[in-house]
Amino acid sequence: MAEVYAPRLTARLPDREAFGIPIKMHWIDLQGQAAPPGALLASAWACVAEVLPAAMAEEGGSEGAAFCVLHRGAEGVWLLMDWWAHGDILCQRLARADMDADPFELLTDRPLLACVWELEVIARERAAWIAHMMGPVPNRSAWLRA
Repeated sequence: MAEVYAPRLTARLPDREAFGIPIKMHWIDLQGQAAPPGALLASAWACVAEVLPAAMAEEGGSEGAAFCVLHRGAEGVWLLMDWWAHGDILCQRLARADMDADPFELLTDRPLLACVWELEVIARERAAWIAHMMGPVPNRSAWLRA
């Protein structure tokens, strides 16, 4: 049975440019901390650098824009690495760590997508993509600010 829903703290962390593309980073925390511990964030960015370029190249059609969701929940720390491809398709790789400083392990053998809290961030990113990148004049700067 699912737990009783309660909102969780979500925050936008500073963006980074990696392998030539801008990447937004979102933080969700069951414990209510405004930012992740430094070691956890460093581990997440290391996983992004290892996984995302190859995944984007494998799929092809990258729009050169990505966002990540780092979520410390009840059963571990989750890292959703999402990017836009082919104009309107959201692609994803998912990784998980047991503890705050553990390295992330890519999950390729489970059909998981996102939890209800992560879906809130994905919905905001979808709205920002439509508003700023799918109009007559795409505006990447506005998308990054959204």
